[in-house]
Amino acid sequence: MLLRIAIGWHFHHEGWEKVWPLWNGEKGFSAEGYLRNSTGPLAPYFRNLIPDVNGLDRLDRERLKAGWQADVDRIATHFGFNGDQSAKAKTELEQSNQYADAWFGDREKLEKRNQYYDDLRAVQRVEQSRTALAFERERAAAKRKELDTTRTELTKDLDARGAALREAVTKLATEGQLASAGPYVLPKSTFEKMNLFISYSVWAIGLCLMFGLFTRLAALGGAAFLLQIYLSMPPWPGLPASPRAEGHYYFVDKNFIEMMACMALVFLPTGHWVGLDALLFGKRRHVRAMRRAEREGRALAGQRVS
Repeated sequence: MLLRIAIGWHFHHEGWEKVWPLWNGEKGFSAEGYLRNSTGPLAPYFRNLIPDVNGLDRLDRERLKAGWQADVDRIATHFGFNGDQSAKAKTELEQSNQYADAWFGDREKLEKRNQYYDDLRAVQRVEQSRTALAFERERAAAKRKELDTTRTELTKDLDARGAALREAVTKLATEGQLASAGPYVLPKSTFEKMNLFISYSVWAIGLCLMFGLFTRLAALGGAAFLLQIYLSMPPWPGLPASPRAEGHYYFVDKNFIEMMACMALVFLPTGHWVGLDALLFGKRRHVRAMRRAEREGRALAGQRVS
């Protein structure tokens, strides 16, 4: 029971640190940094959970313009722009498209972008190769960090221009439109919804384990969550060391140990010993135990008679 409560407290505190900023209107938890630093064989899968993880959509002129057009259309639809507002929004979009044409026409940026593409392909070949040597993977991991810096430098001006476009088009809304439609909020991506799900799930798992509610289901959920973390940065030979490691691990790390502890709790009814499970489901469990004891007693009596 102490093990269950200790693990529950760990999950609860981790979840609370993710949930509390959301309630205060601050920026919530994001798994982006963790996923970008993935080092295991499933690293490409984990990284691809991030939208436009390599910035390829923003570094493609046509896809960038299409994204800006979609933003303007969503804002216009949200507020119900009239003809004059739509014309002004179109002007703002055309100015942004001209900025994009100038950006993509810059020779220095073109060379830097092409170099980024070449380096990215080289890193991806190593990451996806099953025969890559340990030192090749370490070099690829180090190069991946450099590429993340390069991607940020390449896309920051385009991201800023997109944000300025959305702000300019949003300001075209009248007070009446703002009052009736409400402020425009960017639609949440699947990745952002996943971050919310993780935040509340980790918190809920912790509370359930601490108070002994749906104990086995909570322990199974905790084990599944820890398995994902373990596989994203496994301490296996031949893989780059995790930048988040707090010690020296070999196959087994603290996430693996806590996952095994959660699996042990799946098969132990600790919530029925002390917990809300005993209050909510104890009577039904007691009835099942009594019926099982009666069946075993009848079977034993039959053996004695025979």
